[in-house]
Amino acid sequence: MAADDSVMRRKLAAARADEGNEGGPGADRGWRVALARAARDQLKLALEVRSLTLGRAGLAEVLELPPERALIAVLEGPREGVGVLVMSPEVMQAMVEVLTIGKVSPGVPAPRRPTRTDAAMVAPTIDAALIDMEQALAQEADVVWAGGWRYASFLDDPRPLGLMLEDFAYRVLKAEVDLNQGARQG
Repeated sequence: MAADDSVMRRKLAAARADEGNEGGPGADRGWRVALARAARDQLKLALEVRSLTLGRAGLAEVLELPPERALIAVLEGPREGVGVLVMSPEVMQAMVEVLTIGKVSPGVPAPRRPTRTDAAMVAPTIDAALIDMEQALAQEADVVWAGGWRYASFLDDPRPLGLMLEDFAYRVLKAEVDLNQGARQG
């Protein structure tokens, strides 16, 4: 019973410590603008955030988020933090098409697994969006948890995430986007 008691005390202490870092409004609005601006400036691609949700999810829920063939960008953050940016195949392929052929091709592309080359191509856009959001949040409470993140590496399979991430509640921003006036959604 003493071991269970110490585990519960640690969990309660971690929850209390996290309460002070709750942040406030800002990351939802900041990500919406930062993502659109990064696509425009880095790719010359029109991106509109159709919907955006901000919530919390445990590790098990986070591991269920990546859709099949998603690009999984591992992020490094403050205090040696590890984060993840998951890009749907439709969004990733549209960005790569713009970078390679200069436009989003019509129709749905053939499904394929993302490659390290794909990740290297979209990494500057990811970093531009993260930097822009951090700057937008400079005077907001959400900068405590949403600032300081940068692209670090790429995973071609979501299974290692269970080993890389710790088991606690994560903040999750989920954006549904429209690319190039409806040419693609993801």
